[in-house]
Parts: sequence; structure tokens; C-alpha cells
Amino acid sequence: MSVVPSEIRILGAEAVATFERLSSEYGEKWAAMVVLQQPPGLRGTDRTLMERRYNGEWLNDMAPDMASRIVREAKAAGISISGKYYCSSLADGRAHRDPAAWIDSAADIKKVAAERNLNVTGAVTHKRVELPPTPSVPIGAQAMKRLSAIERKRHPGKKAGEIRELVIDKYAPTWKRTSK
Repeated sequence: MSVVPSEIRILGAEAVATFERLSSEYGEKWAAMVVLQQPPGLRGTDRTLMERRYNGEWLNDMAPDMASRIVREAKAAGISISGKYYCSSLADGRAHRDPAAWIDSAADIKKVAAERNLNVTGAVTHKRVELPPTPSVPIGAQAMKRLSAIERKRHPGKKAGEIRELVIDKYAPTWKRTSK
């Protein structure tokens, strides 16, 4: 005997009996689709992703002051939010002021996930690509500039690349030096 979903139990005894009869013959998913008279949800479609979101209904689930602040700040950042939904999991440090985090389709999610190399699962799936580690900068930009000026005075005939190598060899901590 199968477990009857709550949305079918709400419909009454006749719906439960129909579900149980059909699920034994055709399976639970088919039975639920027939009894509820609707197709199952589909992943990766704009309809599934943007249901209750196109007209800004998603803002109604928030506190009014928070919703108005998000809208106000997004518009001040130059973002047209008409027909769009703020997807916080795509946002960078700017949060709702990030234009790429305002989406209107599954294609938007795929595009942003690919550009930012994000793992995304849900209505859309995108796997993050493992990139080789980037070598750490042994000396910060300001320190490099200051120390390069000092070493340029001491070694006026050296080129910029040679000065940089000299600064790294002379001043960078040995545990932070990277191999070429």
C-alpha cells in the first residue's frame, strides 16, 4: 500500500480510493497526476522557476519595509526589476544591488552560474568547474609599489620585471613564495 500525499487526502475519501487503485496499477506519480488533474512539476523550465514571481508576488512574503527597501535600493542601483525575481544565491557582495542576481528565466541562472563558476541545484543545475589554484601574491600591491620604488633607486639599470623579482626575493616571507 502506498503513502497517500496530503494534497490528495484533503480532496476526500473518493480521491484517496482512486489514488490507491491507480497507484497499484500504474505507480504513485501517475496516480497523483490523474487525481490532482495536473502534470508533475518540471525542472529547468521558466514556468516552474518563475511561478508566483513574475508580477512581484514574491515580495508579498516579506515584511513590507524590507520589500520596499530592496526595491528602492535595486532601482537606485539602476536595475529594472519589472518581471524579475531577486535570486539571493546568485548575488555577489552587493546583494540585491547586483544586477546579475535579478533573473527572469532559467537561462539567466545558467548564465550567471557559468560566469561566476557556482554550484547550482534546484530548478536549474550547474556544476562548478574546479580551477587550478592561483598562486598567492607574496606581497600586497601597495607594499610592492613602495618597495619597488626603493629598489629602483638602488638598481637604476634593472627592468620592471627584474625589480619585481628582486622585491619578492628580498622581502616576501619564504612560506608565501610561489614557484614559477
